[in-house]
Amino acid sequence: MSIVRNKGALPHALPSMLKSVFKSALPPALRLAGVRAFVTIAGLATFWQLGMQDSHNFTKAAGFVLVANLGLGGLALLLPWRRLLAGAALLLNGLVLATAAVEGFLFWLYGLNPKHIAVADAILGSNPEEAREFVATYGIQMLLVAALPAGLVALMAWFERRWTRAQGVPAAPSRRVRWVGLALAALFGALHFNPTMAKENPLVFWPRYVDDYFDQRAFMEQVRLKVERDLDKARQDQASYAGPAEQTVVLVLGESVNRSNWSLYGYPRRTTPELERLRDTMRDQLLVFKNVNSADAATAQSLLKMLTPATKDQPEAWHDQPNVLALARTAGYRVFWVSNQERADGPIQILAAHAHEQVFVNEGRGREARSLDERMLPHIERILARPEPRKLVVVHMQGAHLRYDLRYPQAYDRFTRTEDGVDAALRGAGRPFWIVKARDQYDNAMLYGDHVIASIIARARRAASHPTSLLYVSDHGQEVGHNRDFAGHSALDPSGYQVPLLVWTNRADKLARMDRTAVEARSYRTDVLDHTLYGLLDIRAGGYRAEDDLLSGQFAQRESASLAQPLVQAAVLHR
Repeated sequence: MSIVRNKGALPHALPSMLKSVFKSALPPALRLAGVRAFVTIAGLATFWQLGMQDSHNFTKAAGFVLVANLGLGGLALLLPWRRLLAGAALLLNGLVLATAAVEGFLFWLYGLNPKHIAVADAILGSNPEEAREFVATYGIQMLLVAALPAGLVALMAWFERRWTRAQGVPAAPSRRVRWVGLALAALFGALHFNPTMAKENPLVFWPRYVDDYFDQRAFMEQVRLKVERDLDKARQDQASYAGPAEQTVVLVLGESVNRSNWSLYGYPRRTTPELERLRDTMRDQLLVFKNVNSADAATAQSLLKMLTPATKDQPEAWHDQPNVLALARTAGYRVFWVSNQERADGPIQILAAHAHEQVFVNEGRGREARSLDERMLPHIERILARPEPRKLVVVHMQGAHLRYDLRYPQAYDRFTRTEDGVDAALRGAGRPFWIVKARDQYDNAMLYGDHVIASIIARARRAASHPTSLLYVSDHGQEVGHNRDFAGHSALDPSGYQVPLLVWTNRADKLARMDRTAVEARSYRTDVLDHTLYGLLDIRAGGYRAEDDLLSGQFAQRESASLAQPLVQAAVLHR
């Protein structure tokens, strides 16, 4: 009877038992640190659940909060300055919550984060009257967003005061406890050697924010001067236009796409169904090039070589010679740059700044955001409908840039919960589970990219009341378990360079008397893509070389056009 009674009492006694263990196992300083971390993480989770913070940033901030509070708790075990350290902990947690509130408010209001130069311009460039107008317009919303951090900080302060009074003066910690405190404090200090995690500390983030703002302003001034110089050089080049009275050329720049993962090129998964249908239904207008490699395995270096005279042998030529966009402008083209990548991204921003009109749909969160490429479609459609007689439209996709799982909507999650021959072959080749998962997500991104590229081609076809051409090429490839246990950019593997290249055109004169099979088999490296673009644009510039124009009848095969390594389809694809 007593046994039964004791069993029944066990669930009621469990909370007090756990509380007793918790109290005896942890010194008061670490218990307080745990409470602070819990409250702050709960606040961050609230912003996350309200859609004011993405899961990736929430995870980083929560990790920082946990380590920071334990580190400060560890210092409290080593040093006698209890009140000072408690105040420092309260301040740090309050600043973390305030930063999350600012980020959440700006993202909710504008889709921007504080790091974006437009936000810095607005904050640091506003006069008092503009600041008063902003507060008058959004004051209520600002108060609501600020209420959560303020309430949580007040809760932590109240709890800490009550706890301290109840506990009195704590006993001196043992030597073992002091070693634990030292380890936790050291962990907190070591966290700041990681640049990504260091930026989660508001005391590091905000000073850098001001420095970055002035760096960005200086960079943008350099961009302006560079564009002026390029346009002057382009005018001196006296490029001439030799095409039809009206013409549109669309250049679509993919991101991190390995053609080995396109079923259009023989991949066993059906990752490009829409492009395959286009190939089958308009074979007379679509060319699919089978042996194209990028010159680099990174975006900025690759795009600079695609759109400027720079090559693998002369990588600095873009500094003092005019690029494709500048020459197109001087030849009478209206130039547009539509991007789903982040603004002010080094040399790419310099290229984009040559356009008459720039559209960046990914406002501020860059590659860490789920900013889908379809967001560019309405802008592309609007630009294609504009009345200018000659248009060059550059479209810069987010493509399949890491993280792969952010590059497609749920409807295109086709491969992560299936078991097929690709998964089996990867496991048979000894690839770990995380590589198999990355490949599945990467192929989902390929499937979604296929839809976006086909949608852009469809819009170009609908708007083609006059001669229109479209060229799609990826900046570089991607290694995702093709050759080794790795997922990402790779300068070591052929997969890092293997890219798809497609050309669609309604200009019969461009395709006349062309042996399609032979042309599609041409080996090519994209550091001379500018010559192919000049050919499509019908621009005759001083530096144009017909032998490097992929569509020219005078094209000359070069030994250096392909990589020294042959095109390798990994064994996991074709067992």
